[in-house]
Amino acid sequence: MLTRASRRLSYTTAVVTLCVLALPHIAYAVPATVGTPNQIETKKAQRDAAVAALQQAQFDLNVKTSEYIEGARELERTRAEVSEVSTQMAALDESITRAETALVQRAIELYRGDRLNLLALLLDSRSVSDFMTRANYLVTINGHDSRMVTGLRQARTESAWLHERLSERVARQEALQLATENARKDLDLRMKQQQAEATALGEDLAELMRRARTFAGSEASGAFDPDTIITDANFRDVGSMTVAEIQTFLERQPGTLDTYRAKDHNGRTSSVAEMIVEAAVAYRISPKVILVTLQKEQSLLEKRNPTQKSYDWAMGCGRADSRTYTQYKGFGKQIWFGAEKLNKNAAPWHAGIERKIDGSVVRMTNEATYSLYKYTPHFHGNQMFWSLYWRYFGSPLESPAG
Repeated sequence: MLTRASRRLSYTTAVVTLCVLALPHIAYAVPATVGTPNQIETKKAQRDAAVAALQQAQFDLNVKTSEYIEGARELERTRAEVSEVSTQMAALDESITRAETALVQRAIELYRGDRLNLLALLLDSRSVSDFMTRANYLVTINGHDSRMVTGLRQARTESAWLHERLSERVARQEALQLATENARKDLDLRMKQQQAEATALGEDLAELMRRARTFAGSEASGAFDPDTIITDANFRDVGSMTVAEIQTFLERQPGTLDTYRAKDHNGRTSSVAEMIVEAAVAYRISPKVILVTLQKEQSLLEKRNPTQKSYDWAMGCGRADSRTYTQYKGFGKQIWFGAEKLNKNAAPWHAGIERKIDGSVVRMTNEATYSLYKYTPHFHGNQMFWSLYWRYFGSPLESPAG
């Protein structure tokens, strides 16, 4: 059992080691045999420290992911309020224009119109009482119209003020979300390093993750479960997003995919949303899974100036650890064949199947999880998929809405 000081030291050491993560692969030398008692104790202390650091990194990542998810939900609620107020303002503008036009038109009819001349209307009165009634009636009409225009203008001013306050709130929340996301990325890198160290020291990563999930509970922000990343229902929810809904989603992201157009797998120029829906329907893959994969592989949902290489290998399809398959190069081909591979990868799954990932045995509970591991055979990549799905669409383990 490590002391509190030892755990704090291991935590600090883990943070410092982030600087070495620019290296794509980290190798750790483990002696084949350990002979002396001192060596055994040293090895045990190293393993205990590595496990403690990994568990702390997992806990911190879960906390930061939860903060990001809640922040994203609040940001979406505020954006919805801004949109609603904008709609109200547009309606008020239209009402003010109509009311002012009606007021002017009525004035023209009352004072200069051929059909209804104010003087003729008053002189046609049969008595003083009738004259006063008609005059009061005209005054009342004009007063009502004036008050209506004034009231609409006041409502418009109040709506503009509310819109400004909400827009300021959105800006603050977006800045907070950016800071939270940057912190989450740092934790994600730390997790990758700690996983590599734990593996090198002979720890079973899958079992450590299972224990972390048991400790964290099964709440919405619970720990990553290596055996079940996403349900089959969510993985296969083809109708979860339409072309219009995907387009709206992309317009809310910092990246360029909302305006990007490219040749699809057939050579036709299409929008990203159109290509995603076509591939999703063809291979029974949820558009949400495709969107998350675009972010996991090339960060295309948030990159403001992606390179052509990022577009050409958007879903990482055909980019194996040891080889690149150029026939899959190109954004449209990436969407189409990426979805095809996600579908094809799921086929071999059956109950009780196991697969070694980063040296640990994973017992995939469904075809969706099996497909994701086959597509990206590393814990880190799949944990990132899980975290990103949470970020954009909520729990990957809850039943689809509707």
